[in-house]
Amino acid sequence: MAIQVFLIKHGKFSKKDLRKTRFSLVELLSTIRSAGYPNIRELDYVILEPNGDLSILPNQSVVHLTPRHLSIETDYQGLPIAVVVEGKIQHKNLTLIQKDEKWLQEELTTNGFHQINNIFYAAVMDKDHSLIVDTGTGDQNA
Repeated sequence: MAIQVFLIKHGKFSKKDLRKTRFSLVELLSTIRSAGYPNIRELDYVILEPNGDLSILPNQSVVHLTPRHLSIETDYQGLPIAVVVEGKIQHKNLTLIQKDEKWLQEELTTNGFHQINNIFYAAVMDKDHSLIVDTGTGDQNA
């Protein structure tokens, strides 16, 4: 049975537990910095999970505020569903949003895109079916 290992507790390393793992101190520090926490004193726990992932639990004083913390209601923004990837239509994703290739062609043409093979990435927001197009050349249209 795999167990979780506490590598940092209340801002301090557990040298003994770190030695039990395959993580070096340099790797651990790099992973923590990549997660946005350069100062270990700001962390309550860093846990090596049984699946090999690190759970980084910051001290409440450095947790990023969210609308929920401030009791602010937010609207669902939607999920972008890729419909063109590197010039190829993603038919399964079109079906997922209950659209077809004809609809996609019309939407792209309306937005000034006439050749699918020139589109690097296009997505449709699941909430309102708005289109996001990126040619991969820095020219975008929303």
